[in-house]
Amino acid sequence: MKNFAVFISLCCVLTLAMFLGMQRSKTGDLLPVPTEKKQSVIIPSVGSIQVLNGCGVAGAANNVADFLQAKGFDVKNKGNAPTNNYPFTLVVSRKKDGAIARQVAQALGTDKLSLVRTSDESYDATVFVGPDFLERTK
Repeated sequence: MKNFAVFISLCCVLTLAMFLGMQRSKTGDLLPVPTEKKQSVIIPSVGSIQVLNGCGVAGAANNVADFLQAKGFDVKNKGNAPTNNYPFTLVVSRKKDGAIARQVAQALGTDKLSLVRTSDESYDATVFVGPDFLERTK
């Protein structure tokens, strides 16, 4: 019986608190919570990026390299990929960590990311530019 009385008392207190909270929000005493979406700002880590044209469109690697440099990435090399038949832009992490490659992929708005380590780890990430590069660099 004593537990039942405690339960009823707690229910009354909670009901009163909810009622007062609703009244307070109606009177405008509390500031409204902003509903704006915050834009994420990409602050790249220090790293070295290689950009290779994999689509065969003249200037594609330069376009992507300029875009990444404007975003604060350190593009060390740009050129042509061994083939020019990449169906989409691909970011390849050359380091096991992959943090810089993920930041590059985020900046380009792509989820095409893979890890391919080589014995020559002179770059943190390589971007193989595909025919979708114009939509990636808007």
